[in-house]
Formats: sequence, C-alpha cells, structure tokens
Amino acid sequence: MDAQLVDQEAVARAVDAIEKALGTDAVLRSRADLDEFRDPFWVLGSDDNDVAAAVMPASVEEVQAVVRIANEFKVPLWTVSTGRNYGYGGASPRVPGSILVNLSRMNRVLEVNSELGYAVVEPGVRWFDLVDVLEDHGGEWWSSIPDLGWGSVIGNSLEYGRGHTRIGSHAENVVGMEVVLPNGELMRTGMGAMEGNRAFHAYPFGFGPMVDGLFFQSNMGIVTQIGWRLMKRPEKYASCWVHFDGDEIIVPVIDAMRELMLDETINNYPFLGRGVAANAEGRPDLDPNSQKWALRFALYGYDEIVEAKWRIVERVLGAIAGVEIGHKMYDGTDRVGPLDGIHDDKVQAGIPGMELLDLYKVPFGPDTGHLDFSPVGPLIGAEVLKMIRMVRSMYEEFGEPYAAGCMLLPNSILVVSVMFFDPKDAEKTKRIYDNYDPMLKRIAAEGYGLYRSHIFKMDAVAATFDFNNHAYLRFVETIKDAVDPNGILQAGKQGIWPQKLRAQRGR
Repeated sequence: MDAQLVDQEAVARAVDAIEKALGTDAVLRSRADLDEFRDPFWVLGSDDNDVAAAVMPASVEEVQAVVRIANEFKVPLWTVSTGRNYGYGGASPRVPGSILVNLSRMNRVLEVNSELGYAVVEPGVRWFDLVDVLEDHGGEWWSSIPDLGWGSVIGNSLEYGRGHTRIGSHAENVVGMEVVLPNGELMRTGMGAMEGNRAFHAYPFGFGPMVDGLFFQSNMGIVTQIGWRLMKRPEKYASCWVHFDGDEIIVPVIDAMRELMLDETINNYPFLGRGVAANAEGRPDLDPNSQKWALRFALYGYDEIVEAKWRIVERVLGAIAGVEIGHKMYDGTDRVGPLDGIHDDKVQAGIPGMELLDLYKVPFGPDTGHLDFSPVGPLIGAEVLKMIRMVRSMYEEFGEPYAAGCMLLPNSILVVSVMFFDPKDAEKTKRIYDNYDPMLKRIAAEGYGLYRSHIFKMDAVAATFDFNNHAYLRFVETIKDAVDPNGILQAGKQGIWPQKLRAQRGR
C-alpha cells in the first residue's frame, strides 16, 4: 500500500484533534519518537512503513475518542498492544502513513479471581506484569507464557500465540472481551453483553452467535479488556525431554506423542526443535548445522500422578530405538529452581524471560532479524516428516541455514522455521522476504496453510485460503464493510481490506 493513498492533510488535522482531546503527552509526532515503531526486522533505516504519528491512550474512553476522530476525518488507524510482535512486523502498519494507536499505557491487571482461576487484563499488560501480580496474590495460579516475556497478553492471544504449559493455546484462554467498535461504540461479548453479568469471564459463550472470533487476527475492533484463564499451581511439575539424531525417528516419536497427548498423559504443549534447542547444560543453543532433535514436554499434578505419568512416558517413548529421555522434578511452589537459566524449565512453569531473544542475536549480532515461516499440518509422524523435509529443501535451495521449532497440539503441529538475516544488509534482507513467496506457493500446493505471517505477506497468505473462489475472505470483507464503512481500522490486516481500498488495489 503506497503512502500517497493516505490523505496526509486529513491525518494532520486528525492528529491535532486527537492531541486536543487526549493532551500533548498522549501524542508523538517527532521522527525520533516515531522511529521506535519501525519494524526492527526490515531494512534498518527504511521509511517504507512509517506511521504519521502515534497516540498513546490511557483509558477506554480515550480509545473511543481516537476512533471517533478517525471516523470524522476518515483516516486510517493501526493498533498494537505493545508492538513487540517481532518477526511479523512489530508496530509497523500495513498502510504507511497511518496513525499508530499504541495501547501500552493501558497496563492494569483489573482482577485476579482466585476462586475461578482467571485474570482480567488490559492490552498493555505484559507477561512479566501478569506473572508478578499472580505471585503477589500468593502464587496459587500460573499463567501460560510464550518464549519471550516482554509482549502483551492480549496482543499475543489475539494473534493465536502459544505457550508451553497446560493452557498454552492462548486464544482458547480468552473468556469475554470488551471491544471498541469501528464507530467508537463499546461492546462486551458473551455473558458480558448483559449489564453486570456475574459470569462474564467464567463462561465463554453468550446468548446467540459467538462473535469473539471476529476480533482474533482481525480489523473489526480494538480489544481493550479480556478475561484470561489461568492454570492451578500443581503440586509437582516435571520438565521432560527426548533427544535423538536424524530425521527418521521423528515418525515414531510424533506418533507416540500424539497418543500420549490425546489420552492426556501429557497435557501441555510440547516443542520439537532442530538447530534451536537445549545444549548439554540445558541452556538454549543455536546451531543450524546440527542433526540433533530435542523434544521437550511437561507433566503436572499431584506427586503420585506425575510419578505415574512419568513411568508411562518412560515405557512408551523409551521403547523407541535411538531416543534418550530424561526429566527433572520440581515442587509447584519452586520458582527458583527453574530460574537457573534453564529456558525450557522456565517456560513450562510459566516463568517469563528473555533468553531466546539473546539467542536469536547470535547470527549477526544485536541487529539480527528473523522472518518466520509457519505452516500447520496434522500431528501424524509421516506428515510431519514430509513437511519438515519440504521446508528444509527450500531453505537449502535458497542457500539458507535451516532451524525449526515445531509446536505440538494433540491433533496438529505448527512447523515453525526461522530465516535469519542482517537488516543492515538491504539486499540480503529483501532477498529473504522474496524467498517467502515461492515457499508459500509450494507449501500451499501440498495442502498446508500458514497460521500467521508478516504484514508484508498477509495478502499472499490470505490468497492461499481459496476454497470456493475465496468465499471466506469475501465473507469477512462483507462484515468489514458493514461495521467499518470508513475503513479506518487496521486496513489490510490478514489481507482484509475495506471497500474503498479494495477498489484502489484493483479488486
């Protein structure tokens, strides 16, 4: 999307109006301030996707005011929670020249319900913040966390982000939303649609169609509050691993893991890595040339249950030739032992950290960028091996090292691979992004779709979901036109464009 398609005079007038409504402290205009919101994993110094200004609302009412002003001047907004979605565009907008709405000042944990096991959070609440509040409440409840702790609970959950505890499917933990709609009106979903409803964050459904899904990976509204399910602190927690060499053992390991997950012997979300795994000391290591695979998973519960589950795991996985298995046992109250720098132990215990970011700086130093390529497939050993070999062959074709991190669900798998590059090298950076397109075309031809993408690739990924002449995209764009006729929110996110911009783009 070209910046000249945005009326910058209208944007300037809108920013003036926003500043008048919210105050000067809530608006950033200087180039030095706005550079912070550039995608750090694109060509360094590039102004390709710059924002025209950034606004930092501190309340729901201020968000509503911003949205109403944007409608008045018919200017585009791009919303982020904290803007830490690195590898997917960071805080950069899909449409250059948009006004960035950064929600990081809305950073309150509004409630921790210790009886029902949920927290109510605003978009600026980071994983670090939530875990600190839970510990202050006695540590009775754990949060799931992704590999990096600096991001937003809401932002990650709305992007189908994942963690590694029993509640690691983060989108499924959302129970009840508060949303500012594109016209500035405030809506609550599920039971929250009833004023004062006491089960707002305890029951995920409501009366009538469930609309919460419209606000995941979408541009239909700005989510300002969610209820988020927590995990009861277990009496015991076992951090477990399986190591093996070569690809062929993937098939029996995956098939065995599927059965152990389906019968809930293993009930967290395991991670299978090659090139990014724990080293001999148990700390993260980056070696794309390694042929070693490392699988991690966890067991939780009462002492007797964890011990019994480990014996089952040992019997099932230990029977596979060529594997090495092991585990470490922790008390659920132990928040020190897993903190000894052991990344796997920490994330499976819901303890946030930043170790993986340091690891990802290894290839090219502090400015190292990466682009993720993440197809989804069924959790069947032969299929997983096929996907891994297919993706690796494309990396080899492009002369890039292959590092994979596969996230296991009971029925499916996310085969996440990472392309590293130096953003100071404009030619190499652009080549990495160009490599993405033939990879996407080939993986889609085999029946595998991506669950997430960088902003530059959203149209291309959306185009692969093509059943019945793209009936899905046509349906959601119909909804977009109805709820956001001025097309102000997140234009182009996930390939969903408002009507006026579809025409300009030749659709």
